[in-house]
Amino acid sequence: MQQIQFSSLTPLPPSVSQETIIEKLHDHGAMIEQNPLVIHYERCQPPADAPHDEALRTWYELTDRIVYIPGLLHGKIRYRASFENTPLGLKTHIYAPLGVDIRNEWSVSERPPGESQDKQGLYLREENDLRCPFGTGFFVRKNVGQSHSTLVARLAK
Repeated sequence: MQQIQFSSLTPLPPSVSQETIIEKLHDHGAMIEQNPLVIHYERCQPPADAPHDEALRTWYELTDRIVYIPGLLHGKIRYRASFENTPLGLKTHIYAPLGVDIRNEWSVSERPPGESQDKQGLYLREENDLRCPFGTGFFVRKNVGQSHSTLVARLAK
């Protein structure tokens, strides 16, 4: 298995409050619908082998439309994901086919860590921990990155 960790930090418009973004992150249906890959979703029970700390989370079964080769080959994948609201955002854990495992943590902060007090405004941080079979990392990371950049742009509106 290959492990890839990556993050993004997006400045939010001054017109958007921290409470508004956190409210949007806590609205699981809205978050899922903002992802351009998702074509269907519904609530589901946690799988029998769900880790104890995730069993009480909210679970969804999602279907994505994936483009493997633009203009030539596309398909659908179905997977389960757990969602947990946090005081500053949202944690998700995606269990996708072929052993693809993605943990995301979304949070809203007033300035990036390590930045001076002079920096004003809110930032949306996304931390990702991707585990996948060797040879699939580039493809999975590209799809996550592209879909989440669209999701973030939609959230900030």
